[in-house]
Amino acid sequence: AVPSFLKREFFRFNQDEFVEDPKEPLKVDEWLEQMSKTFEMLGIEDGALKVTLASFQLKGDAGQWWKYEKARVGGTWEVFVNAFQERFLSAVAREKLRDQFSQLNQQGMFVAEFEATFTSLSRFAPELVASEERRYCEFERKLRRGLKLRVGGSYIREYRHLVDAAAHMELMMQEEDEGQRGAKRGQDGQGDGRR
Repeated sequence: AVPSFLKREFFRFNQDEFVEDPKEPLKVDEWLEQMSKTFEMLGIEDGALKVTLASFQLKGDAGQWWKYEKARVGGTWEVFVNAFQERFLSAVAREKLRDQFSQLNQQGMFVAEFEATFTSLSRFAPELVASEERRYCEFERKLRRGLKLRVGGSYIREYRHLVDAAAHMELMMQEEDEGQRGAKRGQDGQGDGRR
């Protein structure tokens, strides 16, 4: 009775199906993370049930892969996750994502967008963000220069506070730029009126 109740609850949550997209390797990790969260929230601890529910969501080539792989994997969630990652998020793909994180800089992104990308890619380079201090230092290092100069000397040493301070400073810098452009337009207009 309990497994059928859990199955109903799982499908009531309308879980995303997994369809392989080699151009979107992050989707593999995100899908697995969502499956794990759902199992945790529903209190599903049985590995075989996790495998059954997750594998039902595999569509297209992923579903075909599972047809041939399930005999090898058996009913343990850990083995399923490892086999799934091995097939759909290869070591090469993980290394590319790690390199993307290593080379990530804020550049033209808003702080909120940059922080979301930073957080998403950081899971592929956990040693670079292993502690609050490392996470903070890595984020600060990757901020665009003008913003880094303004918040870098603030002695904020907590990641969340640094992100908030950077976002606030970004808004202030935008307002300052708009004010300067407005003042310049005003000066240009006065110069035209005198002639």
